[in-house]
Amino acid sequence: MRHAELIASFTSQAEAMGARVIPVAGPGEVASKLVEILRPLGLKVALVDSPLVQTAGVEKALGQAGFSIEKDGACFARQADTGIVEFDYGIAETGTLAMDATDLKTRLAAMLPLNCVALLPVERVRANLTEVIDAYLGRGSWPGYFTLVTGPSRTADIERSLTIGVHGPERLLIILIGDNGGGHHGR
Repeated sequence: MRHAELIASFTSQAEAMGARVIPVAGPGEVASKLVEILRPLGLKVALVDSPLVQTAGVEKALGQAGFSIEKDGACFARQADTGIVEFDYGIAETGTLAMDATDLKTRLAAMLPLNCVALLPVERVRANLTEVIDAYLGRGSWPGYFTLVTGPSRTADIERSLTIGVHGPERLLIILIGDNGGGHHGR
């Protein structure tokens, strides 16, 4: 029950900050959901490889659907409509995403395109920042470049006029990936 409450809190907080949370039952649904939601946003995608991206068959599905996929190169993510990145943790208290962004490509894909798609397995949602810090420290070493993302990029000028998407993505889509609905483990 506690985990279901964390997921509900993360979802409502992330959406309150302007993100769109899209739940899928498991990794097998990720690729088809990406094809569906990304088509109206443009066909150029910057993809950061990860075990989850491979398991979900993201590159193959997007390629078959006619998307142009960048995985590296000098202009990585600069011309992309959307960056797709697996995040390490979600923070239920604030709807924030956390990741080790030491790898430059991870930072570029998350920050340069107008749209950022965050892939996040439900089991990585934690209650608060303290739990996320403990989880990173439990891995052995602190990330060289630690990033927290809460909603799309927001900037306000001296007149307090809020603008979305000036210093980062104007749209944040979070694909919240379940465990295929198999074995709820008391959730």
